[in-house]
Amino acid sequence: MNRIMNFFAAAGAAWLIGAGAAGAQTTSAVTAEELEAALAEAGLSPAMTRDAATGAPVARGSAGDIIFWVRALDCAGAPPACENLLFFANFDLGRAATAKDYEVINAFNERQVFGRAYIIEGRDQVGVDYVIDLAGGVTAEHLALSIGRWADVIAAFIDNFRAGHGVS
Repeated sequence: MNRIMNFFAAAGAAWLIGAGAAGAQTTSAVTAEELEAALAEAGLSPAMTRDAATGAPVARGSAGDIIFWVRALDCAGAPPACENLLFFANFDLGRAATAKDYEVINAFNERQVFGRAYIIEGRDQVGVDYVIDLAGGVTAEHLALSIGRWADVIAAFIDNFRAGHGVS
């Protein structure tokens, strides 16, 4: 019985030590410099600027031929470190949105786990966004995985929109 208790005590201590080490390697906010480095590491060609009203970091990036933006939100400190990253890409329709566009957008949103599609009325555009929430802390690996997923979200949106309109 003592052997079993000692085993569980040792396993519990090892787990606590491991959890403490993993906890020390998390981040709950990123600065402009950290965001730029993470986007560059993902091959997304960032160019950094700041929001004129808030001073929060904004990145312009590209995934292949697609230009997108990342707005850092819920920022505090100096330099600002931000808890949320909003990725978005908008696409010109070249015409007013139709009922079919709404059907295709809704179908994407019903099926897609990552990213939300939308229509920008009055601008003849559709788009897709994707949020990464860092509040509470995430590992560097999780952040890299989440950022790397963005190009897949864009590709899924484009493929879905084309397929929904019978275009390949």
